[in-house]
Amino acid sequence: MMRSIVAFVALLVTVLCVTWGASTAQAQVIITVDPTPNQAAIGLQGTSSVTIIWRVNRTATPAGTLSSPNAQLSVAGVGAGTLGGTFSRAFPGGGGIQSATFVETLLIPQALAFRAAKSGAPILVSRTFSDNTGPFSDTGTAALFPGGPGSEPFSIRRLDLTFDDRSRVRVLAKGSRLRAIAEINTTGSGLIVGQWEIAPATTTSGAPVFRPLALVRQNVAGGRRVFITSPPLPTRFEGTNLVRLNITDPATVFDEPELQYYVTPESPLPERQEPRLLLMTSPSPGIPLTLTTRFAWQAVPGAKAYKLEFFPALPVRDEPPSQDEVVASLPLDPGPDPQPAPAAGPLTGIVLPGAVTETRLKDFTLAHLPAQRRYRWIVTAIGEDGAVLGASAMREIYKP
Repeated sequence: MMRSIVAFVALLVTVLCVTWGASTAQAQVIITVDPTPNQAAIGLQGTSSVTIIWRVNRTATPAGTLSSPNAQLSVAGVGAGTLGGTFSRAFPGGGGIQSATFVETLLIPQALAFRAAKSGAPILVSRTFSDNTGPFSDTGTAALFPGGPGSEPFSIRRLDLTFDDRSRVRVLAKGSRLRAIAEINTTGSGLIVGQWEIAPATTTSGAPVFRPLALVRQNVAGGRRVFITSPPLPTRFEGTNLVRLNITDPATVFDEPELQYYVTPESPLPERQEPRLLLMTSPSPGIPLTLTTRFAWQAVPGAKAYKLEFFPALPVRDEPPSQDEVVASLPLDPGPDPQPAPAAGPLTGIVLPGAVTETRLKDFTLAHLPAQRRYRWIVTAIGEDGAVLGASAMREIYKP
């Protein structure tokens, strides 16, 4: 009996020693993962190629195998997919530090770089290496930062509108073809979201009522100038129509500009007449061009619209006038300028209903005229069929 008890105790001690030794061997497995480089810059002009060297160290007595199924991608704590294949390496054990090196080249999609640039966070590339002898693992992480043009936050710095002939004011007959073009200057990379909107002439006599015309979704890469063309604009509403590009994302810090176009009534047998002189009453000579400058004129009988346009000033002659030239002051409202209008279109302008004979410029119209320059301006009266009924003299004004 005593001999059986001794044998049992010896067997129990042996089992405990083996179990303790195994757990001690497991506790000795130490894994470290170090990526090189741990930080890198990527571009935004297309798919980026990044090469990462993963150095894995294993310190353990037992033999074992380290493996990693793939590289995990994330942006701002949100998973963004996986790349790469499985890495695996067997280690003989025996103690000491045993190392392995894995080299992989990852292709980072442009869309993911856009996402990181917009969020302001880097793309994190992580690999976890696990040991098959127990629950032992370590994770290495490399950060990829979108850089170069477009890496700054996505925003719209400027929005400019013109018609398809580069003019800013149009007078046209019913049924004419017309489109608007938006020129947008951006920083960063992202998606422009908005819609073209039209305020028909039936609503512009009071507060304009804009209705959607077409949705806009335009990707922008790396901060650049983007052109967006509108669908055909409706020209069936007689009178002054307004069109604009209303951008909802990203948010803008300025008021969206509006374009005006006047659709003339149908007139199968128009009666042509010679344009008459349109008399201006304001501004007086010497008044600077600002948001408070008042433009006013005498009404022209039969006018259905008035068009106020601004052109570059004529270059100043460098040489002084000769002694034979006579320099005389201009009358308050001289006759129409004998010189033809500039070959280039107007820099900006507005169209007003025929019942309106005075106006002030809005800020987005004035923004098309750089400061500290001289400009020539003219007011034209438009009849039912689009014919010019009258025109003012071409005057000059200075914007401080």
